[in-house]
Parts: sequence; structure tokens; C-alpha cells
Amino acid sequence: MKTLLLTVVLIAFASTSFADQPTDQDIIFPQKLTAEDLMYSCSSSYLTITGRLNRKYCFGFISGVEESVRLHDQLFKSKNGQKICLPKGQNAKQYAKIYTQYASKQTTDLNKPAALVVIEAFKNAFPCSKK
Repeated sequence: MKTLLLTVVLIAFASTSFADQPTDQDIIFPQKLTAEDLMYSCSSSYLTITGRLNRKYCFGFISGVEESVRLHDQLFKSKNGQKICLPKGQNAKQYAKIYTQYASKQTTDLNKPAALVVIEAFKNAFPCSKK
């Protein structure tokens, strides 16, 4: 009888502890991520575990785009000129704030791919000065 009771308690505990784990349906694939989806992640609350995870995803995604922009600029700078001048010393949280401010404008098309709108936000915030 004690074994049965212990088994029931362990099953109940296991089912509640795994309830907060992401399911296959919760996983976001970047190739399907819209600007609206990214805006949702970037605007999530710090008050919940899910919100904090969404914010971390946002920061990571935007950092990836930022790295891609820097790489592109290094590879193609001599061919077609640099279009975005990202400042040194910025962090993912600051870039996410720039994206959120840009994406929250009524004129922004949030159905576009998220990476494209992040690049638009960077172009808007960090245009290169013509010399």
C-alpha cells in the first residue's frame, strides 16, 4: 500500500513539474518568425518564467541579426558601401529596445520576416553619415 501511495505521489509530482516545460508546439522556428512574433517575445513580462525566456529569445535573435549585419558589412563593404553603422558597446537589451520602438510604430508591417524588420530598425536607428 505504501508503494502504491508513493507511486501516485511521484506521478502527480512529475506531471506538475513538467507542465512548465515547452512542448513541440511552443518551439519557435526562426524561418517562420514574423516581426509580430518577435515583438511579442521582446515585449514579454519579466514577472513570469515564460516571459523571461521570451525576452532571452528576443535578445538572442536580435544579437544574431546584429552579428549578421556586421559580417555582411565586413564582406561587402568595398562593393556596395556600408548602409548600417552599428555603434560599439551596445548590448542585446539595447538593440531589442530599438527594435521594439521601431516595430511598435503603426507604419511597420509586422507580417514581414522578423530579421528583415530588425534590419529596418537598425537602418533607421544607425544610418551611416555620408562623408
